[in-house]
Amino acid sequence: MKLGGKKAILTGASSGIGLELLKLLLSAGVEVVAASRSMEESSFDHALLVKKNCDVSSSASIDELFAFTLEKLGSPDLFIANAGFAYYENLGEPDWEHIYNIFATNVFSLCYCAQKMKSLKGADPFNYVCTASGMSYISIPGYALYSSTKAAIRGFADAYRFELDRGQHFQVAFPVATKTNFFQAAGEEIPLPWPVQSAEVVARAIFRGIKSDRSEIYPSKLFRTVQVLNRFIPVITPAYTRNENSKFQRWLRNKSVNKT
Repeated sequence: MKLGGKKAILTGASSGIGLELLKLLLSAGVEVVAASRSMEESSFDHALLVKKNCDVSSSASIDELFAFTLEKLGSPDLFIANAGFAYYENLGEPDWEHIYNIFATNVFSLCYCAQKMKSLKGADPFNYVCTASGMSYISIPGYALYSSTKAAIRGFADAYRFELDRGQHFQVAFPVATKTNFFQAAGEEIPLPWPVQSAEVVARAIFRGIKSDRSEIYPSKLFRTVQVLNRFIPVITPAYTRNENSKFQRWLRNKSVNKT
């Protein structure tokens, strides 16, 4: 995709990967409607930027975002579904609302926005980009719900691409742990998975992937290498998961001690 002069919607744009990606899009001459729950309060500004508060867990809020974009910019060429969050937790007692909230933001909104773009564009070209996670492939203890939402994104993408017309691209990024406030929001003093990348590195990889219309984007070469090696040495993933489970169990013990 040639980005200069294009129009885009970017969710989760106020911080982390979204903010770094926003800067790259604007520098490439893309007009962007940047959305998050508190985007209008952001101090970041640019001549090509239009800010919009949006709660992607609400279909009405998404409908409003598309209507707003059509009014301000016209028909978007690019949609980047970057909004999402995680719980780091022991699931515990059944809680429907707790489960629904993360799926509404991480999965339902993404599927709905993809349908909105297809309905809006018809057979015209567009790019739809979404941020999944390395946990789409390797589920990490403590992130049962989050891992399942990201695996759902991968499954949706693999099937939905066959429903798109020529020139329509559904692109999925699979970053590893990223140095943002994502983990602080997931839980108190939680251990970081390994490896860790900066938001700038991840955003640059996604930006390059958008330009090349790449279906799958892997910001971490190490993660991609391990994926390949695990096909031949299948003990790698179980060993990694056991190590992350040790971190999780220590966190649970510390949490229990702190409560007492």
